[in-house]
Amino acid sequence: MKAEVRQHNGTPTLFLDGKPVFAHYQWLTSSPTPEQLLNGDAIREFAKAGVHLIAFDVGTGAEWVGPGPGREGHFDFSLVEGRLRKMLEADPEALFHLRIYMEMGEWWNALYPGEREIIDDGRPLNQSYASLVWRAQSKEYLSAYAAHLKKIGLADKVIAWQVEAGVCGEWIKNISSMERWCGDFSEPMRRRFRGWLRAKYRGDEAALRAAWADADATFETAEVPPGDMQRATTHMHFRDPAKERRVVDYYENLADLSAEVVIDLCRTVKEATGGSGIAGAFYGYLTEISWNDCFFGNPEVGAEWSTYQRSGHLGLRTVLASPHVDFIVSPYSYPFRGIGGDGLPMPPSESLRRSGKLYIYEEDSRMHNRFDPDGRNYAFAHAAAIHQRNFAQVLTHGLGVWWFIDNPPGAYLEWQKTEPPFQPWLERFQRIGEWALSLDRSPQAEVAVLLDDESMFYEDIRNTLSIPLIWHQRHQGLARFGAPYDIYLLQDLVEGRLPPYKLYIFLNAFRLDGERRAALSKELKRDGRTALWIYAPGYVGEGLSTDAMTELTGFTFETGIQPWGPFMHVTNFDHPITRGVPQDLFWGTNAPLGPLFHLRDPEATVLGQVVYSLGRCKPGFGVKKFDDWVSIYVAAPNIPAPVLRGIARCAGVHLYNDAGDVLAGTRDLLAVHTLSGGRREFHLPGRAEIIYDLYAERTVARRTNRFSVELDPVSSALWYTGPEKALAPLLAAAKSRARGRLA
Repeated sequence: MKAEVRQHNGTPTLFLDGKPVFAHYQWLTSSPTPEQLLNGDAIREFAKAGVHLIAFDVGTGAEWVGPGPGREGHFDFSLVEGRLRKMLEADPEALFHLRIYMEMGEWWNALYPGEREIIDDGRPLNQSYASLVWRAQSKEYLSAYAAHLKKIGLADKVIAWQVEAGVCGEWIKNISSMERWCGDFSEPMRRRFRGWLRAKYRGDEAALRAAWADADATFETAEVPPGDMQRATTHMHFRDPAKERRVVDYYENLADLSAEVVIDLCRTVKEATGGSGIAGAFYGYLTEISWNDCFFGNPEVGAEWSTYQRSGHLGLRTVLASPHVDFIVSPYSYPFRGIGGDGLPMPPSESLRRSGKLYIYEEDSRMHNRFDPDGRNYAFAHAAAIHQRNFAQVLTHGLGVWWFIDNPPGAYLEWQKTEPPFQPWLERFQRIGEWALSLDRSPQAEVAVLLDDESMFYEDIRNTLSIPLIWHQRHQGLARFGAPYDIYLLQDLVEGRLPPYKLYIFLNAFRLDGERRAALSKELKRDGRTALWIYAPGYVGEGLSTDAMTELTGFTFETGIQPWGPFMHVTNFDHPITRGVPQDLFWGTNAPLGPLFHLRDPEATVLGQVVYSLGRCKPGFGVKKFDDWVSIYVAAPNIPAPVLRGIARCAGVHLYNDAGDVLAGTRDLLAVHTLSGGRREFHLPGRAEIIYDLYAERTVARRTNRFSVELDPVSSALWYTGPEKALAPLLAAAKSRARGRLA
């Protein structure tokens, strides 16, 4: 079986032996042994639904087990065949996705003490990502595993190889990135950092000294910046490029290293399998990793630390450019999983699609509900609405998906007797997913949201800004303003790789040198496009300057120096953007931000004020029209849906409705998740031949551009809104099933 990822109808798609397939999986909740398969019932039920792709864990602790009696080297593949054949007994058509864990444990640490990561309190942890010993052994393990599969005649059953390290295999070091501690002070990382610096500065020590503002810096003596230096910034929230290049360089080195290792291991998979398998990793959680170990249940850590800069995930841009990486995986977003949430991907999903990478969406709702009998994130009665909402995200963004659903392992059939059964929905999701492969699945939104990886290197490693600016903005305002949006890395726009959009929302476009600023202006300032800037756009250039902000946005600014938690309110209710917005609407953050910014521009139309230290009330929300584009500035993060809706409307964006439900859509699909329910009227961008409810399997309307429905409270809906001819295969299958039930 040859597996590939190719572009198909506008989005990266899994191909098996040259045929496009819906990448629809089960992720096993326990790893099988030759004697025991706890998930056997679930595998058989998934097979009945036509889902034959199975993801499960291998690697450290399974086959990479260390030295032992009668063993050559560290690997023991004696149980592999029994494990695979046990699953094939349950589903003879099964195909396997290996989640290959290569984070090392105590036996390896004892053998290779000099290869361990060291944090700033002196503790050695597991292997350093910079360890060439570990990387060489990881590649040896992958090659040996592939050779063993060929030896036992099961190589064609393994279609996907997912390389993993870090906590849970997600390329994030727990203690040194999710707590207050910093790293990596090991000898492997020291050698790596010095080599990276030599390459970056092309062997020119004068350039290194100038960049670091350190007359004594050399390539032979450069050190990883100490923890106190990593935890501090010299200019409030931002790192001053003239004073803190050493820290920025280290974080860029870490990002490059992480990307390099992921790519190297994926390359090894391709070579070892002769190109018959696809390779990928958990990676690129750039909308997400404000979280830390406190968020995941360790109150001793403290909530203030961000994982962004110390995780290595900022190497996503490099990973997406590699031909050796076929797919990216992540759980769906953690911040708001319950009813009323939106089930978003963690990476910037449209950058993945533009780069030709399949994104596999990990739907692990039940795993995160298992710790609480009443449901950590939702009541069990709401499970169907949650799964339907999440599947609609998958379908409208052209994603793959795996379900962590047999939880606890072996309970798949039993829990469906007492809770809303998942099996009928699994079968329906499989049918819809297969059918949707025939649709145009290219990005169709009129709003582009831009997230900048480079800016994150120049920010504090505390959570003062990223939570309100990225987390809350996505989950509260952006999901509910009444139109779909696509999310990209800012660099995709800078380099001219995006289709045109009507509205561009810049979440964190803080770091723009002259070259990037000029390229962005060329792409943006034309064709009547509208830009929405938040907080400090362009502030970090060659230095720190509001002049650079003016050059980028067209507004003139003043600053407030004392850090404080700014909030916003509307003061002008006559403008089309703010007309109808309630006067009691406020937004912003309690986190102390600094510096603070406000408008001082007599040519701008002021729509609202920012309120910050000493109760200062300054113009903080303004709009400015130019000949070829429109610029809008908001001084505080987390802009609410009613304000976003007004901005989108003025930008000419089509709005489906203004009810505030979670909404996603494409040219031919519209999805809604609602808390309140009730009567809804939707306005389509064009006239649809048929509007068909894909979940209820019924026709709603024909030959119209608007339709009205009654939505149940706490429910999700998914409609097809296109040519009737494309729906014919699905309608025929529904009629056939109905006849079967009657018979």
